[in-house]
Amino acid sequence: MPIKVPNNLPAVDTLTKENVFVMTDARAMTQDIRPLHILLLNLMPTKIETETQLTRLLGNTPLQIELELLQTSTHKAHNVSQEHMLAFYKTFHEIRNNYYDGMIITGAPVELMEFEEVEYWDELCEIMEWSKSHVHSTFHICWGAQAALYYHYGIPKHVLPKKLSGVYEHHLDYKNGMLFRGFDDVFYVPHSRNTTVNREDIEAVSELKVIASSPEAGVFAVKSENDRQIFVMGHSEYDWDTLLNEYLRDKKAGLEPAVPDHYFPEDDDTQPPVVRWRSCANLLYSNWLNYFVYQSTPYDISTISREDLAPALQERADLKVAKFGGTSLATAAQFRKVAEILREDPARRYIVVSAPGKRRKDDVKITDMLIECAGNPELMDQRFIDITSRFREIVRGLKLSFDLDAEMEKIRREYEQNGSDAFLISRGENLCARIMAEYVGADFVDAAELILFDGQGNFLEKESRRRIAEVLSGHERAVIPGFYGSGPDGRIVTFSRGGSDITGAAVSAGVTADIYENWTDVSGLLMADPKVVKNPLPVPVITYKELRELAFMGAEVMHEDVVFPVRKMGIPINIRNTNRPQDPGTLIVKNADYYPSLLKISGISGGTGYASIVVEKERLNEDEALRTTVMRIFGEQRIPILNILTGVDSLNIFVNEKDIRGHVRELTAQIRSAVNADKVTAATGIAMIAVVSRFMSSSPAIGAKVLTALASRRINVRMIDYGVEGISTLVGIDEGDYENGVRAIYTEFIKK
Repeated sequence: MPIKVPNNLPAVDTLTKENVFVMTDARAMTQDIRPLHILLLNLMPTKIETETQLTRLLGNTPLQIELELLQTSTHKAHNVSQEHMLAFYKTFHEIRNNYYDGMIITGAPVELMEFEEVEYWDELCEIMEWSKSHVHSTFHICWGAQAALYYHYGIPKHVLPKKLSGVYEHHLDYKNGMLFRGFDDVFYVPHSRNTTVNREDIEAVSELKVIASSPEAGVFAVKSENDRQIFVMGHSEYDWDTLLNEYLRDKKAGLEPAVPDHYFPEDDDTQPPVVRWRSCANLLYSNWLNYFVYQSTPYDISTISREDLAPALQERADLKVAKFGGTSLATAAQFRKVAEILREDPARRYIVVSAPGKRRKDDVKITDMLIECAGNPELMDQRFIDITSRFREIVRGLKLSFDLDAEMEKIRREYEQNGSDAFLISRGENLCARIMAEYVGADFVDAAELILFDGQGNFLEKESRRRIAEVLSGHERAVIPGFYGSGPDGRIVTFSRGGSDITGAAVSAGVTADIYENWTDVSGLLMADPKVVKNPLPVPVITYKELRELAFMGAEVMHEDVVFPVRKMGIPINIRNTNRPQDPGTLIVKNADYYPSLLKISGISGGTGYASIVVEKERLNEDEALRTTVMRIFGEQRIPILNILTGVDSLNIFVNEKDIRGHVRELTAQIRSAVNADKVTAATGIAMIAVVSRFMSSSPAIGAKVLTALASRRINVRMIDYGVEGISTLVGIDEGDYENGVRAIYTEFIKK
């Protein structure tokens, strides 16, 4: 298959004569094949020579390649015409919003300078950081490899006693890898450099592996654990005469260079060099393109930015708290999935569980059955039979010797003695935690020992954090039931529904976890309501503030009290899918500045059933007392205010329609009388849509796109408000346009 290059690139003529199949832009337009998009950052002064060498290797594979050439804008090339650079090269500013299957970063003749002294170092750092979220696999060459090892892993380069120049024998340190598949036991590679990296520095980094080296030239090839970064110290791409030309150049300059090692026959520089690396070079680049790019890159390359979202952070986590929801524990099969997730990562030391949830749509949750028992004693016998049957199915499926009958009898006896509904309702979590602890071989720690409430049922966050730290310090691994704790008298107190999430957050804060994993049946938070938008994308990263903003406008996201215990501790929350543990899910963080972002919005939420009360009076906004009077009336009527828009002569107050239903006339008359308003009107049938984005205040285009999306569907905007914190835009439209409006906004932001 061909490599696609810009029309009129000088390399086209050279490679065509060599029978390398090169396809120009014009011809490629007739092809209906998904090519591999490769970006070449050419830092070499000999631009045309280097681009030709690498184009030759990339074109010698069965894959169709679309090549783009990149230059640094902070350094101008001096050995090639500016016409060539303008015609064929782009700057980072021009491509920074693109995604690439692969990228090559070449060497540069600046190795004797400190990295920070290089003219374009800051720009190169920005490009290397960008590559982590916009490039599937990056191939670094010589100084480019040393620069990347320094930037990504802090590995320094070292100046050699003399320049390393020649063609050296190499062998494989790791023979099972795919990068050198098909290589002989011994192969040859040209080197031309003044610096090196030490093997011990690389081996000290667990995420890196040395895969090939040379007794004379040292480390040759290194790869990252996730295969997305390749570092090669030599120049397999060199032509037969590249080293010769460098040698003659240095001789002419009077530098008295040494004859390149093992390059000329018997080191006689009067004889033509012997090429011993060409087949290895072709195989190296072919393997990279095939195994590290083609076979693993996503078809939709715009999803590359999600590949490293959570995993990078998770790999560094030494202590995790994992909370599993009801659907993750509904059956014995789900228990086995949870156990496998725990086995995969020993850092998951503290496990919080909910009660078993629904096995199917028409099923009943364990907690719901217990609530029925608490409210209807006459149902106790039948419901206890049902609950016992559910748990017995799990225990038998896991082949445990757990004495379920004794536990159920104990629960019933204690409930009849103390009459505590909270005790009864919380037993689903308690039993589930006991079974899980026995199954995974961890300690059971009762939440009543850890989660504390005051006499009024208020959660004591600080006291609980201290108690958790004290108690769990004596347990290497523990399973803890969610949803409940204890009051001052030792009696069981429960959170509101969904409170197991709070238990998980409290435990995370108490043990100072690196991350709080919340395992459920979805692969993270969704950008929009799936009942309105078909298959909405998951949100990779979202901040605590954005999450609360979405929840305020009705999005079904994590329990609103969950974020408080972990936010103050700076602990990220990772929402994961028990049924798809390979998905990274959604990461909820305090500050998302250092995470790559494909999506410019974090979510769309809202709903119908809103109303507006418009108060009109000349110069109303100048009279603070009048505005205060209007607000006091809403407070006295216990009508929560959603939003207020002010004009010179008016106030537009938005509320939930249900809160004023049946007494609109009385409310408007009271306001009119209290402030001597010229006019007070009420309008119902309003829908609200909130678009949440941490980029809102810095990117005016986001608000503009919201309005553009609605205008494209001819949806009239009745109000618009940019949140005071700069992370949301709220629009009011007619109820009949709500779903159409949400879909329009979603489509506007996710389209390519």
